[in-house]
Amino acid sequence: MKKKKIIGLLFAFAAILTASFLVMDWLVFYRCGAVERCLMEGSGYQDVAKFATTALMTIVVLIIGRSGLCTRDRTLLQAGFLVSLCADFCIRIIHGNLLGVCFFMIVQTLYIIRHTRKSDVDNHFPKILYIPFGTVLLMALFCWVGTFEKLMLPIVASYGVFVVCSVVAACRTPGIGYFPAVNARCVKWGMVLFLCCDVCVGLSGLVSVDHSVQEIVAAVAHNCVWTFYVPALALLGLSGYRQDA
Repeated sequence: MKKKKIIGLLFAFAAILTASFLVMDWLVFYRCGAVERCLMEGSGYQDVAKFATTALMTIVVLIIGRSGLCTRDRTLLQAGFLVSLCADFCIRIIHGNLLGVCFFMIVQTLYIIRHTRKSDVDNHFPKILYIPFGTVLLMALFCWVGTFEKLMLPIVASYGVFVVCSVVAACRTPGIGYFPAVNARCVKWGMVLFLCCDVCVGLSGLVSVDHSVQEIVAAVAHNCVWTFYVPALALLGLSGYRQDA
């Protein structure tokens, strides 16, 4: 079977899974309203389906083979997707949100390195990475002196800097000239959608009293996370393929 047909089937299965868990997410919201406990208890199937969708997108990237731009680009993209799979496993399957966010910081580091390259043999360390790495060190210092009682806040803050820097790097890809025009657009809009996904994740944490406006915003944002995340994965995955392949 030709690779295009395999990729088409993988995208078709991913689309079916995405449609199913989005319908389930909104159905639970329709039945319960903005009730945090009800929304969490009704997420069993959705969590497995979401992880399976990430797995399908990862397979799309793992089978790039000779259809990629170059070996280094393929390796960075595949590593990014494999670490994303680990992150989603932590968040969706074992509910280890803290570890999942740490994995996503690694993902964004890999993407920044990939999206700032100027040639097939470019091995330079992107200067933009000094910003999120410096933020991590600063947050670690704050934790050491006892500024934060819990680790989640400094880790999420650090990740926010990572993802913003990653989006900035991705938006610069069309001007760098290494990626073909179509691939560069996939990188750019894939990371913009990734940012929208993370904004929704942040809003979904603003839980409050059941049926309150704040809880409604959190619940709607929770249901929109994967509306952005799946297209982001699809665009980033396709950005690793040569258009003539």
